[in-house]
Amino acid sequence: MKDPINSNPDFKGAFGDKRIEKRAGQVLNKLIVGRNSSLRQISEDESEQRSFYRLFNNESFSEQGIQESIVKRSQKLCTGRHVLCIQDTTEFNFSGQQGRVKEKSGLGTTTREGALGFMLHCSLVVDAERKHAIGYSYIKAWEREQGAPNRRERGYQQLPIEQKESYKWIAAARESGELLKQANMITIIADRESDIYDLFGVAEKGKVEVLIRSNHDRNISCGTKLRNYLDELPVMYNYDLAVTGDIRKGSKSRIAKMGLKWTKTEIMKPISCKNDSLPAAMEVYVVEAREHNKGIYWRILTTHEVKTTEQAMQAISWYKQRWHIEQVFRLLKTEGFRIERSQLEQGWAIRKLTLLAMMATLRILQMMLAYSDDNEQPIDEVFDHQEQACLIVMNKKLEGETDKLKNPSPANTLKWATWIIARMGGWKGYASQRKPGPIVLQKGLVKFYNVYEGWSLLLNYQKNVYTQ
Repeated sequence: MKDPINSNPDFKGAFGDKRIEKRAGQVLNKLIVGRNSSLRQISEDESEQRSFYRLFNNESFSEQGIQESIVKRSQKLCTGRHVLCIQDTTEFNFSGQQGRVKEKSGLGTTTREGALGFMLHCSLVVDAERKHAIGYSYIKAWEREQGAPNRRERGYQQLPIEQKESYKWIAAARESGELLKQANMITIIADRESDIYDLFGVAEKGKVEVLIRSNHDRNISCGTKLRNYLDELPVMYNYDLAVTGDIRKGSKSRIAKMGLKWTKTEIMKPISCKNDSLPAAMEVYVVEAREHNKGIYWRILTTHEVKTTEQAMQAISWYKQRWHIEQVFRLLKTEGFRIERSQLEQGWAIRKLTLLAMMATLRILQMMLAYSDDNEQPIDEVFDHQEQACLIVMNKKLEGETDKLKNPSPANTLKWATWIIARMGGWKGYASQRKPGPIVLQKGLVKFYNVYEGWSLLLNYQKNVYTQ
């Protein structure tokens, strides 16, 4: 039986060398089952460790090849869907390792003064209706050159958008639109940093839409500012929003009383926009969600039509999916692969390792989402048929005698698989427990793939004996 396409890249033809492709696949599998990004700790022995180090220091094992392999999977999985392309940027800080990482090897300055590191901008693809994490449609890592002229010295404000770092938002939107053209619709989603007039020029009505959080109090065509115009509008709908508390910030869970407004307007082209091909004004819809007498305030700009309460709430719901990409970054850092603790000595190698870890992170995110929504992702998009066969065996071993200790989900579903992985990671499986988190799932994956490796070797051996 031929396995369906899932999110994991196979690297076929990516580097022009089958040995490199095979080794890249081995490292990716090791990262998926490992608990951090240390090549030493995910290697079985010194020989394998040396081969992994040689791989990451091999120029043929390129960032571009890894990136293209990753995004191609989303291209194949997006057909016929409405997908959200959720963009964001993060940075990795290696200041504590300045004496170890070689100079001019792919690391530079970051937004933090004096910090050594690199930036990563990516676009995570999520099914708009089912909220499934599909993959990535754009990935770019870069460093700022140490000692380079600052913004004032470069005349940053006068530069065309293509020469600015902020062009990442437009580039990601355009390349995602081209890559995912088999999708029914693409919605570009990003936070306030992306509030750039040029980004709205990427929109193609009914095909590529833009939905971002507003940052600028823009001039609009009726001769006033956007915020003043919204303040004059009445609240059109009231609703309750459950706000989760944060122990670290000393905040408690509460129910926020929200007021919702929406309208259509034209935003005016700012003086800072140097793109002569863009019109003097562009039509957008605005959705404002504001907590009564308190601090929650979202102002969303979108090219999607918003004329009803349902459409306004849908825009808010889509924007909330940004949580997914924040989880990806969290898993890459302190809560998961701890990229910033990597012991590699070349910045280029660290960046390539980060790209592979992004794919390992995706699988954890997919399982987390399966347990947070009944409209779960097909298991075939996450685990192949042989992995599913091993999960069946493990499920029988993990289930107890009582109904409370039985896997509550239908067999061969992603939620069913997540229950098994979580149990292997130490989760008890009781209904009274909170849902399994990323660390539990990562621990479970380690144990599952340790079992799977031996199980699959035995299975292949039995097949060979039988055929002989």
